[in-house]
Parts: sequence; C-alpha cells; structure tokens
Amino acid sequence: MEKSYSIFGSQSDLAIERGETYDHTRYGQVEVTGIWKGVDRVDKAHNTNDNSTIIVRFATEEDGTRTTELTETVDEFIEAIE
Repeated sequence: MEKSYSIFGSQSDLAIERGETYDHTRYGQVEVTGIWKGVDRVDKAHNTNDNSTIIVRFATEEDGTRTTELTETVDEFIEAIE
C-alpha cells in the first residue's frame, strides 16, 4: 500500500491528498494520483531545473473511467481547485 501524502501550496492553507478527488476548473472531477518534489520525473515542466518544485499528478475521468494523467505544480493545482 502506498503512503498517503498531504501537501500545502505556498499561497494557501488547502491540503492536497493523494487518492482524493477535487473539482478542477479546467478538467472537472480529477483524482490526485501522485505527489513528489522535483521535476526529474516529469517530461515537461515550467522550471525544469528546479528540484524543489512540488508536482501534483492527477487523472481526469470521463463517464467514470480514468482517461488521462496530467501534472501541475502544487500552486497551479490549488489555484485551479479553489
């Protein structure tokens, strides 16, 4: 069983937890599938030299089926769900 992680954005007190679902302004209902620090595991990121950036991976759903996994920085993700 994977550990459950909670993170907070730099501008928010809202906690993000892996395995939880959120209402994303762009993608609708999404489930957080991963949280990690650094961008070495991401193909494309805004600041590819920044290993202190916290990344949130999330999956979109269509008709109850997981369709796509996407990534955003924690601050971008929190802004999209607030």
